[in-house]
Amino acid sequence: MQLNGQLKILMQQINFFNTQLNEEKNKNQLLNNKLNQMTFQINMLQKQLNEERTKNQYNGYQMQMMNQNNYNLDITSINPGEKIMAINFVSMGNQSIINYALPCKNTDLFVRLEEKLYNDFPKFKDYETYFEVRTKRIKRFKTLDENDIRSNDVISVFIIEN
Repeated sequence: MQLNGQLKILMQQINFFNTQLNEEKNKNQLLNNKLNQMTFQINMLQKQLNEERTKNQYNGYQMQMMNQNNYNLDITSINPGEKIMAINFVSMGNQSIINYALPCKNTDLFVRLEEKLYNDFPKFKDYETYFEVRTKRIKRFKTLDENDIRSNDVISVFIIEN
């Protein structure tokens, strides 16, 4: 009879532990569901953040273009053989200059465009820089034509680090 009593107690303990195990499995399932919901929310918020960053970069670019010191007024006349063109600048190795366009003439010296660039991005005055167009180094004291710079070319700005 004593064995029957011990067996009954062991069966009750097994049932108790099975009940606890099932409760823990249910809790684990609930936690997994919450984790999945939170992961989904994080992904959605990350997507919104990326969209906002892109929108802010675009708005910043628009403001940058609006805040240029009316460089269109710099071109007051055009002589025979001269063409009005837009040159784009992008800094390499940092994101200071993302897409900066300057209107100019094909007969302008490159150093004049560099001067305008430094007026709007004064931190570049503190560095030694050089410029390239289509992987070819630009000579500062030559005209855009002499440097073979065409309208809508992208000029890469490099900082020389010692």
